[in-house]
Amino acid sequence: MKPSACLWMSITMVTIGLWGCQRDKTDDQSKASQPAGTVEQAVQQTVEGIKGPMDKARGVEGTLGQAAERTAEQASQATP
Repeated sequence: MKPSACLWMSITMVTIGLWGCQRDKTDDQSKASQPAGTVEQAVQQTVEGIKGPMDKARGVEGTLGQAAERTAEQASQATP
């Protein structure tokens, strides 16, 4: 590889690295500028959104457990 190609590749990598670091700083600043109430509200909405399906899943789990118990009882009664 030519020395000039290595130089350009090095400059490109350093530029990309610096651009990435600068982008991280702006992301951190935007996160810090959000009021705590907004973040709390978003977290609460997420938790509420998860609770409904989880409650339904628990109900289905209970129903399946009861069905499994009934099936086990019927199987034990059927075997002599």
